[in-house]
Amino acid sequence: MGINPGFRFVKILDIGYTTLIYFVLAIVIASLMDILYGKYDTEREKQKSVTRKTLDLVGMIWLNGIIIYVVRNIATLIPSPFNGLYGFQHNRLKELDSAYVFDFVLIYNQPNLVKRMQILFHNIKAFILTNNY
Repeated sequence: MGINPGFRFVKILDIGYTTLIYFVLAIVIASLMDILYGKYDTEREKQKSVTRKTLDLVGMIWLNGIIIYVVRNIATLIPSPFNGLYGFQHNRLKELDSAYVFDFVLIYNQPNLVKRMQILFHNIKAFILTNNY
């Protein structure tokens, strides 16, 4: 029993619709997070201990994880205009649960978070290189 072309076309449209929802939500939330964190202050960060810097980053990642969880659950409640067409069921769409676009756009558009991750990466890399790992 093959899937008809109408069903496939509707599924493709719904994937685009779902991706667009995640993209818009990520941009809005990332903008709010950017306001919350403020601009990365290099001088202020230099005064912090490594432990404090690490805890700040862990907190930011933790908050992002919670936001990602909440948004994935909220996104499933947003109705699709394509639901029911050619037998398509929006709630069964795998892309609805994965939300890779949301995750990437959310994190990528938080300059403060990205800067902190870059610094952590460079610190770990320098540590590995200087200790011959």
